[in-house]
Amino acid sequence: MKKYVLIMMILFVSALLMACGGENDETKASDNNTAGTQEDDSDNQEASANLPEEVIREADADPIELEDQMGLAMGDTGYVITQSENLPLAVTLNSVEKTQDLGAETKDGDEFYLVGDFTFENLGDSNIKIEKPDAALGADDSVILNDELTKGDQLGMGAWYLDDQNNIDSDNPTNAASLDPGEEANHKIAISMRESADDYIIFFGLYTSNNRDYQNKAAWTVQSDQIDEN
Repeated sequence: MKKYVLIMMILFVSALLMACGGENDETKASDNNTAGTQEDDSDNQEASANLPEEVIREADADPIELEDQMGLAMGDTGYVITQSENLPLAVTLNSVEKTQDLGAETKDGDEFYLVGDFTFENLGDSNIKIEKPDAALGADDSVILNDELTKGDQLGMGAWYLDDQNNIDSDNPTNAASLDPGEEANHKIAISMRESADDYIIFFGLYTSNNRDYQNKAAWTVQSDQIDEN
């Protein structure tokens, strides 16, 4: 009888220890989930602090969601979230030039380059790769907004990073650019154009064939008389 009681006590204590261990595991998992949520919330709050309130669509989303910004004017700043890093990038279009010659690269006939002078600022906490912009007719704003613009309908595609003399940048042979956290830099980008128009849309966030380089759009409408010709 004593032996039976002893066995029952041992089983009871073992069950109690297992229950306590399970509770501790659940508590640790809950604590880890809470810490992860708090970290995500902190990242979103930091991103939101760097962005104008009017461009934020959903501050609590992960990553933060921004409104599409169509109809920006020369000198305005647009904000996009990168597709690959999920980080905010501020973009300002300072000026636009039109040329058929970029050093050894030349265009003939109706084709030419629009050269956009941009200021980029990395508002995130890690490195950002800058994707080049595209161009469309000024009347295509709703087509761009609704992701109905195809590559065949594009008036222009981002082609080259340029130096200060509007030549293809010999220091950037990979034809790419990136920014460290908090870094701001100016870049001239040549957009290869098929033909002229009275006004153009230069934009970031092209969506074609289920591929996109930015999660939202920032688009500038530029009149032909605002463009310097060289």
